[in-house]
Amino acid sequence: MARQPQQASEPIAHFTRNRVVVIAASLLAMLVAAVLAWFLMGRLSTNSSTAPMLPIRAVTFVGGMQRVDAAELQRIAGGIRGSMLRTDLNEVKAAIKQVHWVRNAEVRRRFPATLEVSVEEHQPFARWQVADAEQDSLVNTFGEVFDADSDQVLPIFSGPQGTSREVLASYTAFKSQLSAIGRVPLSVALSARRAWQLRLDNGAALELGRAEAVERLNRYVKAYPVVPALQLANARVDLRYQSGMALKVADAKPDALTTQITRKSTKKITTKS
Repeated sequence: MARQPQQASEPIAHFTRNRVVVIAASLLAMLVAAVLAWFLMGRLSTNSSTAPMLPIRAVTFVGGMQRVDAAELQRIAGGIRGSMLRTDLNEVKAAIKQVHWVRNAEVRRRFPATLEVSVEEHQPFARWQVADAEQDSLVNTFGEVFDADSDQVLPIFSGPQGTSREVLASYTAFKSQLSAIGRVPLSVALSARRAWQLRLDNGAALELGRAEAVERLNRYVKAYPVVPALQLANARVDLRYQSGMALKVADAKPDALTTQITRKSTKKITTKS
């Protein structure tokens, strides 16, 4: 009776060993097949005195392209030659990205003989203004600066090199704040000293300074409905004060600057003409 467990375990152990052998053999066969396939594909695609095997016969472009020059894409496509297997897709991608208005490109092999290129266009959001530059660049919706021509009416951004994303983010925040009084920023500038300046759609210029720009703009938004002078066209408002603001309006009558200031709107205001 004591030998029965040992006799029962022998078939199980035998089955387990067989199963391990089968699995190992299968993995080895798959590895050998992969190596052979790779070797064969390499041999087929090797250039020789004859045409390459699996040649590229077509390059197709997909994506919503409205501004990209299709003729320029086709010119690049016409220069792509060689094997489907040997062609460097990164080189094709780099060439496509040199075309104006192309932000990104993804290249895929579609066997037996086609390369498919997905093209992403820049979506212009603003103009990037640089002093003494012959032509402004553009800023896309990702805050990236790129060179292209556009007749669209766009906000104007400016700032030190490498700050375009920061300016875009601040523009979005400032625009949201100003929507409460029906105003829109037409330009946002970040100076070399990191001070913010805004120009609004009514011609007003706001100096927000380097610190607490959001809080200072909130002070302007709260005072705007109850201070008629702030609503005048071409007003220059300096908000770089702890609790007030300085206002200057060119060619304004003194009566236009007379107003009642409450604690609710702002603690101090200085008017200049």
